[in-house]
Amino acid sequence: AACLLLAFGAGCSHTSSGGEEGFAAQAAEELAASGFGDYLGVQSPSSSSQRGEWTEYFYDPADEGAVCLTGEQFQVNVRKGTTDDVLLYMQGGGACWDYLTCYVLGTATTGANGAIESGALDINDPNSPFKDWNIVYLPYCDGSVFTGDATVDYNGQRTFHHGLRNLSVGVDAIKRSFPNASRIVVSGSSAGGYGTFAGYGVTRVAFPNTPIQVFNDSGPGLQNLDASQDVKDRTVNWNFTKRIPPSCTECTQQYTYLIDWSLDRDSKLRTALYSYQQDGVISFFIDLDGPDYQQLLLSVTGDVHARNPERFERFFPLGTSHTVLLGPEFYTQTVNGVSLLDWTNAFLADGPGWNDTIQ
Repeated sequence: AACLLLAFGAGCSHTSSGGEEGFAAQAAEELAASGFGDYLGVQSPSSSSQRGEWTEYFYDPADEGAVCLTGEQFQVNVRKGTTDDVLLYMQGGGACWDYLTCYVLGTATTGANGAIESGALDINDPNSPFKDWNIVYLPYCDGSVFTGDATVDYNGQRTFHHGLRNLSVGVDAIKRSFPNASRIVVSGSSAGGYGTFAGYGVTRVAFPNTPIQVFNDSGPGLQNLDASQDVKDRTVNWNFTKRIPPSCTECTQQYTYLIDWSLDRDSKLRTALYSYQQDGVISFFIDLDGPDYQQLLLSVTGDVHARNPERFERFFPLGTSHTVLLGPEFYTQTVNGVSLLDWTNAFLADGPGWNDTIQ
């Protein structure tokens, strides 16, 4: 997928992030200048309702702001916990970038839904790391991995790649409900994992002084440059490259490297990446076979880890499965004797045990 995660960048020029005060000032300034805050505070919910512990906020599709791919109503789901910590979670659901993928093959989810309480987000599971947290849950329905900013016509079908607007009303919900968040974890699975890059960007602009951590589940930012037409179509039809910070000089290559850019400018940021090494879904979307995908994943993320050995760590089991945060295996999976649950808790606590873990 094309520069899906505009919030980070490797091969970008490196500048010191400065001292403790203003620890993310440079990141916030450059991201704001690149337009990541363009849709913050622009659209308010048109209605809301209660479903269990969740308040569901709805956005009028007639506004053509936050809206799903083919014009369906978008919603944001908010749950108030008992701490000052906030989890922003972005759901997965494919991607599409032309008439074939959006309307013939239907490779992207087109409707919004309420929060799915399962896996790590099962707030009734006493082992859930997030059981006490405030949660803003974003359903996925824009086809453009929470990154697109375009209304396009595919063979007469008006199509809304409004991922950045959908993401922005989610971050607005954090500001409205949890303005004094002590920290924010930006997380997502699959398309939502790809969305964590823009998710960091918008959240950092909205909260320039709040510590942010990123947990990317199976959305590593990789693309297959040999699939040049797909790359071009995503770039044109999602219209997101204008928000790449100018200091990111190699964002046209692997977007995974964008992590470097943000770590260099935000001294408190830490990023966790989970992926099966031959993930069958992501490899399908970027047109690679399993072994070639594995080689690309290990090579690119290995570079990022080598540059940031204390602040970027991977948890990579073998296999072709896809995503973990909403699955029961979140509580049972181990790699090299390391429990994913323990690894995640160590990541959240910045404790020992959050280490690179490759099967």
